[in-house]
Amino acid sequence: TARVTVNRWWAEIFGRGIVSTVEDFGIKGEPPTHPELLDWLATDIKNHGWSMKGVIKKIVTSATYRQSSGFLGRGAEIDPANTLLWRGPRFRMDAEMIRDNALSISGLLSYGKGGPPIRPPQPDGLWKKVGGQQYDYKVSEGEMKHRRGLYVVLKRGSPNPSFMNFDASARMACVVKRSRSNTPLQALTLLNDPVYVEATEAFAVRMASADGSSPRDKIAVAFQSALAREPRADEIEVLVRLYEQQFAASGETEAWYVVASAILNLDECITKG
Repeated sequence: TARVTVNRWWAEIFGRGIVSTVEDFGIKGEPPTHPELLDWLATDIKNHGWSMKGVIKKIVTSATYRQSSGFLGRGAEIDPANTLLWRGPRFRMDAEMIRDNALSISGLLSYGKGGPPIRPPQPDGLWKKVGGQQYDYKVSEGEMKHRRGLYVVLKRGSPNPSFMNFDASARMACVVKRSRSNTPLQALTLLNDPVYVEATEAFAVRMASADGSSPRDKIAVAFQSALAREPRADEIEVLVRLYEQQFAASGETEAWYVVASAILNLDECITKG
């Protein structure tokens, strides 16, 4: 039990378990890449009262986790899957996290706990069917629709399309790990889904009102809040040029929206690592 438990937490943090087949610890599963580490973590959690926080703290403060996630050098050729843990984790966030991250950056995310499920915007008619009981899907109002993805309503016959585009499970069966695909639908979701459009609008307003006397300063502050790092010189130049072009063509409001959309749609903005 302890090995299975810590291996699943490791997989959540690193994107791959010490035993890569997190759903199968039997003879048909893959052997652990670091069996001594798996044993040590399993023993440690039992010796410390099965503390989830304690195990996760040890993992995320370790030198292994804190190393660069750069995909460079011989390691990229010899071990592209990072089974030997030569670099830090780098993988796309889960569907619910991508939504929550965009809402958080924009300042819209609600941290309310408990209560009924929420209904974010989705295409009309998805819950309609011929015959049988009919369900009326009404989008949640106000702050409710901005609560965390944990609270999004589940209907197995009609899962949230935004989440499905980012490989969320349809919940028809228990799934221990999700696949990670890369499709044009994901880019279209980030650009056009009402949740992300609203997040982009709010982020644009935050950017326009941020500290700084010039667009360059405001963009730098926004970039830092979205990606947790300062922009490089070439990055800030591209975004400032984008702002100036859009300002000349459409005005200030549209210019800030386009810059906000560009930042929220960066691969780095939806990637852990």
